[in-house]
Amino acid sequence: MSYRPFVVPRNIYYGAGALEALNNVPGKRALIVTDPGVTSLGIVDRLKRILQARKTEVTVFDKVEPDPSGETVWSIYSLARDFKPDLFIGLGGGSSMDAGKGGWALYENPDLAGMSIAEVKQELPSRQLHKKAKYVAIPTTSGTGSEVTRVAVITDHNFDPHLKIAWVSVEMVPDVAIIDPELASSMPPSVTANTGFDALVHAVESYVLSDPSDIVDSLDIGAAKLVLEWLPEAVANGANMRAREKMHVAALEAGMAFGNGALWVVHVTAHELGSSFRMPHGLTCALMLVPSLAFLYPSHKARLVKLASELGIGGGDDKARVNNLLDSIDEFKLKVQIPVSIKAAGLEESVYQGRIQQIIDRSVEQTNGRVASAPGLFPVTEEQVRELFAHAWNGTRAELK
Repeated sequence: MSYRPFVVPRNIYYGAGALEALNNVPGKRALIVTDPGVTSLGIVDRLKRILQARKTEVTVFDKVEPDPSGETVWSIYSLARDFKPDLFIGLGGGSSMDAGKGGWALYENPDLAGMSIAEVKQELPSRQLHKKAKYVAIPTTSGTGSEVTRVAVITDHNFDPHLKIAWVSVEMVPDVAIIDPELASSMPPSVTANTGFDALVHAVESYVLSDPSDIVDSLDIGAAKLVLEWLPEAVANGANMRAREKMHVAALEAGMAFGNGALWVVHVTAHELGSSFRMPHGLTCALMLVPSLAFLYPSHKARLVKLASELGIGGGDDKARVNNLLDSIDEFKLKVQIPVSIKAAGLEESVYQGRIQQIIDRSVEQTNGRVASAPGLFPVTEEQVRELFAHAWNGTRAELK
């Protein structure tokens, strides 16, 4: 019988008020990595008060942009090189946590700073982190799961359109994750919906594609059920702290699952769509989910049928059950005010068509580049990916066969 690892942060603190658990994390010099919006909400000041009360020196980098660039990551590294922190804190959405991870990786291994983003991707898995500083991840959105994963997605602006490159290493898993739903209460409905759907996609895609595992499967199903139950309330009433806490836990569970499982065609195509048109990641994942699951039906039928069953979706036969599952996902998008199609998301068709060939080409390259990373993945063709994007544009899907 084969065995496998399951890697998560050493300590996870969750629940309302969990921010105070930062007092349990030692450190004399802390570098907080965040974005301007989080700073404007006063959350950075809350962290600083906690840290400074115990005589920890603090500096802040709060210029992280959506889809953080290599330039941002290298700026964080430069600040860390001069400040010499023993504690990195990634505070915000996935962009801030990923940018912080990236800057931390370079700080731990300064010779990597002389390499390109793609070269660091190749070299990083052989390197150690945690030698100079611990990493604490504190999400203010409920979706990315970056607080518990081994991944940091960095955008390379040397390409047009920009290219998202995932730095992946087990060493990138944070030491500590602090999951405080109070920090998510300021998210507007659209951000709540998009990030929440990201968590749903993590759970669903991971369940379908990952090698079956009692641990990963349980986390995926648990996360999916939480999102389906609580995301509509979190979107409609952001002040509902029970809904916020359930969504924060859902994002955490889905992150632990896919961090030890597999993501593939949904995320690859969503990354290319988002990079090309600067669309929110959770939105592009939502747009690509149903067409991608229909595409996976011939190769992953058993897992899709089981997913439908686990989520309480029936049907006269296996095909009907999966069709009902896909219909329910589209219905759920509308329930949380997410469009069913790329066209309905407001993108001009001429703009879309002007970029689609490049998006298809890069999607094929990136999708096939991951084939060796998990059992059950297979090479895709240009025509298959073209059809996938055609369905996503129209809000349709391939007939299940």
